[in-house]
Order: sequence, then C-alpha cells, then structure tokens
Amino acid sequence: IEQKRALNRRESAKAEYNSQIMPNKVVLIRHGQSEGNVEESLYATTPDNAMKLTALGWDQAKLAGSELKSSVIGKDESIHFIVSPYVRTVETFHGILSAWCDPKEFDHIKDPLKRMQAWYGRLSDMGISWHEDPRIREQDFGNYQDPVAIKKCKRERHRFGTFYYRFPHGESASDVYDRVSTFLDSLWRSFDLKRSQNYVLVTHGISIRILLSRYFRYSIDQFNTLANPKNCDLVVLGHDGKGRLRLEGRHELILCDNGDDEQEGEETMYKSQHQSITLVKGYKYESRLRTLPKEWRAKRKIRLSYDDDV
Repeated sequence: IEQKRALNRRESAKAEYNSQIMPNKVVLIRHGQSEGNVEESLYATTPDNAMKLTALGWDQAKLAGSELKSSVIGKDESIHFIVSPYVRTVETFHGILSAWCDPKEFDHIKDPLKRMQAWYGRLSDMGISWHEDPRIREQDFGNYQDPVAIKKCKRERHRFGTFYYRFPHGESASDVYDRVSTFLDSLWRSFDLKRSQNYVLVTHGISIRILLSRYFRYSIDQFNTLANPKNCDLVVLGHDGKGRLRLEGRHELILCDNGDDEQEGEETMYKSQHQSITLVKGYKYESRLRTLPKEWRAKRKIRLSYDDDV
C-alpha cells in the first residue's frame, strides 16, 4: 500500500510539473506544394532537399500563416518555429511569417542577406523565434531518384510493410521514428526552459505521422491507418491543463479550380499568381486526422496461438 501511495505521489508531482512547463499549443504544418509534388521526374536531377515551392505552394504558405495567426495562436502570445532545413520547408516558413510582417517592406534593401537579416530582426522584435532541426526532415529516399525505380519501391513497400520498408540507400519509417524520438526529447527540454507559449513545427507528411505516433504511442497498425496531411494542413495539439497534449483538430486547406462554384467563401478565395486553374479557397476544421481508405491499410496478421487460423 505504501509503495502504491508513493507511486501515486510521484505521478501526481510529475503531472503537476508537466502542467507548468507545457506550452499552450504545438502545431504541426506540412510544407506547401513543391516542385516535386507536381513533377516527380525532377527527383532524378534535383536533390530532394533542394525542391522549391511552386507559386501555389507560396500561396498556401501565406494562407497557412493567416490561419495560424487568426485562428490558432492567441493574441500577443509568443511563438517559436522549428523548421526542417529542406528548401521547401524553409520557404513555407517564410510564407507563414509574412502574416506577421511582409518581407516586401524591406525591398529597398538591395543586398539579399542584409534584407533577410532586417526582416528576421523585425520578426524577432515581435516575439517570434525559430531554429532549424534536421531530425524532422523528410524521409530519405536515396540521393538522385529514378522515378521508375521509386514507383516500384513504393509498390513493394505496401506489400512488405510501410513502417519497416527501407528504400535503397535511404530510410524506412522506423528510421524516421528513431530520429524523431530524440527530437521529442529535445523538444521537451525546450518546454522545460519555457522558451515560448506556442511551438510550430514546419515539416513533412511522414514526419508529422511519426511525431503523432511517437507522442500518442500509436501501434504499428494505427500508424498504418494514417494518411499524410495535405500541403499546408495544420494539425493542432493543445495543452489539456494536466501536463499532456491532446489533439484539438486539423485545419485542412481547401483548393478548387475555375470550374467550381466560387460563391461560397468568395472573400477568402484568390487565384495563384502564376497558375490559371488552381485556387486557394480557405480552411475547414476537421476533428480527426486524415486516414487512408480501408483497402489501402496494411494490417499485421498475428496469431493468438500456433493453431490459430489468421
């Protein structure tokens, strides 16, 4: 009985401490549409880490910033960004930041480095901080990628097991899980330092699924039901007041084309500057994560005994 009481006291003290250090929100954002999302053959000549945003991707990032500022983060609350170092995620980060301060205000500074430093300085004065962390980068698929070989690998991955399949010269999802685990340890230490009231991670689809699976301790079968968030979707985790984060929901970015009815949400709809078809309409709230269709979900076959017929 005494051991049980002592354990309860430790758990109570731990929960109390965690409730004091936990931020208000942790938001996970997938990057905007990249060149590789549009044309996979580019991976044969362009490194994955160097893929830039398309014009539509920039529009998505800017709208994500507006949604984050107006609907997710509390007014006058501090915010710290942690960004994957890939070009498409850093550019998404820049698009998001324009909701707080438009970099065009510094166009009069001709030197690109000095212009960026001036913009960063203004953002820092506004209580926004950030750093890059390569542990939340994209899953490595190898170096330059042969599109035909990658398609074959992805078919094999479904048969072999999505979580365990390792791409030639690349990573498996389980490899990503290992490095994300060390990242979460660092993130928790950052909470302990009370660096910010809110944290925003600008990262990749697989990294978001792994982060959620690691934190909420999803099983492999549960992981296999998850689909990647769409470009610039916001997955919001909020403090439950008891030292834990809980899923508050997902802000899903809505796209349409010129053929769709543009009357609903017309005020928030605008056309991508360099594309004639796709338009960014706005966000809708979803209480759950995106999941794969049932026919796409891989499930383990585990027997209860030797004679069990699975």
